[in-house]
Amino acid sequence: MDGGAQRHAIRRGRRRFRLLLVGAVVVSALVSLLVGLMAGGVFPSTWLERGDPPAWMAVTGEVLVVLGLVLEIGALVVMVRSGSYRADRESRLWAVSLGRRRELTRAVRRGVVGSPDDLPWLRTAAAQLIRQRRFVPLFGGLVTMNLGQVLLSLTPMWFVLFGVFGVMFTLACWQILRDATRAEAFLREHPGDPAVSVSTGSR
Repeated sequence: MDGGAQRHAIRRGRRRFRLLLVGAVVVSALVSLLVGLMAGGVFPSTWLERGDPPAWMAVTGEVLVVLGLVLEIGALVVMVRSGSYRADRESRLWAVSLGRRRELTRAVRRGVVGSPDDLPWLRTAAAQLIRQRRFVPLFGGLVTMNLGQVLLSLTPMWFVLFGVFGVMFTLACWQILRDATRAEAFLREHPGDPAVSVSTGSR
């Protein structure tokens, strides 16, 4: 694939991903709206009542909301300044199908090289897995803000939702960190392309 065709395929892949992302956000918003409309008839009214947090808890909640926001902004600044965002935006992995990307990711996790021709793609996939560490502080900021909002409202339903999202974010961070460690091991085992293996965005 020549440079022009590859750039076109990368842009097409990014557009496809954005459409999927927008679709997921719209579906999530509709589900949230539906749950909110049905909540009065499904959940006990006490689950939806706003509590009256003591002063120290309200102050703690406000501090956590601000701290979470600072973590989010800081993580975004580091992402841009480190080159991680640009590296992912220009990654040639956008030019391949989602199935192919999953295949490459599984191979990196297992440390398996099916064909020497796959090595450049596998190194690219490994570098991207390492860069995904940037999502950990982003998730941490979201959880911190949500906890602050829970302490400010003391609504039982929000406690339940915080527990669910907290577990989801914890599992996601564990998966990201495990994949990044395996990707680093893969690049140590299969070095060879400095342009791919150096700019991981992990510094």
